[in-house]
Amino acid sequence: MHFLSEEPLRFNELKRRMPKMTHATLSNQLKQLESEGLIIRTEYSQIPPKVEYRLSDIGKEFEPVLDSIRDWGIKYLEYEEKRKK
Repeated sequence: MHFLSEEPLRFNELKRRMPKMTHATLSNQLKQLESEGLIIRTEYSQIPPKVEYRLSDIGKEFEPVLDSIRDWGIKYLEYEEKRKK
């Protein structure tokens, strides 16, 4: 969801930003987020086919929570680095 907070993205653009995630896992996660109403999948009728994913309004409201989790993670990694020295 973090990457979708910046702009709508296509599947392969998301995959490039998360290279360790498998195709199947990303596909399943996107389907789950869509079914929960957190993201919107838009299909464009063109050749080649184009599909974009973006945050829904309720998904956008979740951004501060994600930001807090990311910030905590960064602080925790810094804490662990200092603790190991």
